[in-house]
Amino acid sequence: MVMSGCDIQGAPFRPPINTHVSHAFYLNCRKLADFFESRGSDPDDVKASHYEDNFCAALPVLNEWRTPINKQLAHITYSRDVGAREIDREACKAPYRELKKAWSEFRKSLRGGSFEAEFDAQVGARKSADPNEEPSEFRFYDLD
Repeated sequence: MVMSGCDIQGAPFRPPINTHVSHAFYLNCRKLADFFESRGSDPDDVKASHYEDNFCAALPVLNEWRTPINKQLAHITYSRDVGAREIDREACKAPYRELKKAWSEFRKSLRGGSFEAEFDAQVGARKSADPNEEPSEFRFYDLD
């Protein structure tokens, strides 16, 4: 949706929906970065290292975006990111590519381990049609 600027039926997003989609994208990128980098000190935080010991992906693009995302979207702060830059198509593609690579590395690290079957089952369930036979929103993603 962020890459295409369109909904799942192909209709372009109009303001303010385009902004909401962009914000959701970047907040979720931050959450996934925390997972793949095994960040977080709260015992309730889920980390990749909980499934594969010592797994920690290198995410330089997302680390560059961490402070702007935190200041602009994730927290109410006194200091805002005053060095804002345009969020162009490449600014959306770069973290997406980085997270795709981290997911692929993570899935490979699970092979032969005790969590491989569960992740396979969950990915299969997410890619399947819903009970009303509506196609899955995940059907276009390489999650295997």
